[in-house]
Amino acid sequence: MLSIRSIAIFIAIFAFIFTYLHATPLPYLSSVGDKAVATLAQLNGTVTFLQFSDTLVTYGGMFNQGINFNDPDHYDLNFGGVGNTFSHYNITTNPPIAGPWSFTGIGDVGILLGRNFSVLYNLLIIDSAIIVKATSSQK
Repeated sequence: MLSIRSIAIFIAIFAFIFTYLHATPLPYLSSVGDKAVATLAQLNGTVTFLQFSDTLVTYGGMFNQGINFNDPDHYDLNFGGVGNTFSHYNITTNPPIAGPWSFTGIGDVGILLGRNFSVLYNLLIIDSAIIVKATSSQK
C-alpha cells in the first residue's frame, strides 16, 4: 500500500513539474524607440540601430569613404561575430561610398550594446567600432 501511494505521489509531482515547467522568453532589454550607434572613423560613417518593435531592430547607415571596389559580394558587415555580405543586406557600392542602406531584423538594441561592429573586405577588417547607446544629439 505504501509503495502504491509513493508511486502515485511521485507521478503527481512529476506531472505537476512538467505541466508548469516551460521556457519563458527572456525579457527584452530595450524599449521601442531606443537607439544605438557605431561610428566608423576610417569609413567616415555611422551605423544606427533603432528598436522598431518589441522584437525588431532597424539597422542603417552610410559609408562616405574607404569603399575602394564596386563589388558588394566581397564586403561584409559583422555584428559581434554574426554578419553577411553587403549584397545580402542590399547595400550598394559606388566607390568611395556605400549606401545609404537600411534593413530590419529580429533583435534587441540592448543586447547589441558593447559589441563590436566591423566592416570587412575579403574577410579583412577595414574599420570597426563598439556599439554604444545613442546620445541625445544622435537621436
